[in-house]
Amino acid sequence: MKKIKHSKFKNTGMLFELLTRQITSDIISANESVATNILKKFFNKNTELIKEYGLYKTLAEEKFASESKSNMLIEAVLKARKKLDKTKLKEEKYQLIKTINESFDIDAFFQTKVSNYKLLASIYKVFEYTELDNPSEITRSRITIIENMISDKKTTLVEDQRTISSESKEIRLMTYKIMVEKFNNKYGELSSEQKSILREYINNVSNANNLKVFVQNEASRLKEVLTSKTKKMSDKATRIKLTEVIELLEQYKSIKNIEENHISALMRYYDLANDL
Repeated sequence: MKKIKHSKFKNTGMLFELLTRQITSDIISANESVATNILKKFFNKNTELIKEYGLYKTLAEEKFASESKSNMLIEAVLKARKKLDKTKLKEEKYQLIKTINESFDIDAFFQTKVSNYKLLASIYKVFEYTELDNPSEITRSRITIIENMISDKKTTLVEDQRTISSESKEIRLMTYKIMVEKFNNKYGELSSEQKSILREYINNVSNANNLKVFVQNEASRLKEVLTSKTKKMSDKATRIKLTEVIELLEQYKSIKNIEENHISALMRYYDLANDL
């Protein structure tokens, strides 16, 4: 029985996801994004990569009420994938990885945490292997895909593939997937401090220790700022509110795992400090 392995280097859905995360990080840093050009070159309407990405997207995002209908879609997608030009697809992936390796620290690039890793890995295995290779492993992978299809939870890969061949400005808009638009919608235009927090969260989401140290240092710095402002505050009610926030910031010292709600709260506290 063949041993089935998942390869992040060959997983089209994951490659697309990691590139868009890189674009997001570059945008927040106000840097020119090399990843944008890579995405436009390898994921446009003339490539096999964009066709395969569309199949990943279908299996990741479609929802059905029954297992039988989900199985029907999987079979239809597998049939469609057989029509891809495998030679061209293989060469495009090789050139894509080569370009990524030349443009980034490839180890750091692939260390980025992808929230739907298990789903994307399962789709890859179903695409690259058959039941004859390893019946039990392929069955488990199909079950993962089916469970996602029949669940109520919405799974969304990066923005519609039609935007990939667009201009740079439009490509940047699709990075809401990572959180930029999400935070902008909540808080309005981000301050430099908030952008810094968001950038660190995206860049170090897979490095729990670095992220924790950064967030705790920011909380400590913000606590000092608010403490200073509290001493100058004449309004008693506002002073009480600020004292409560300072106590909440003190709790960051004992946080073991940084979660999105910690980042959201820290950004709101910066809003408060800027307003004051």
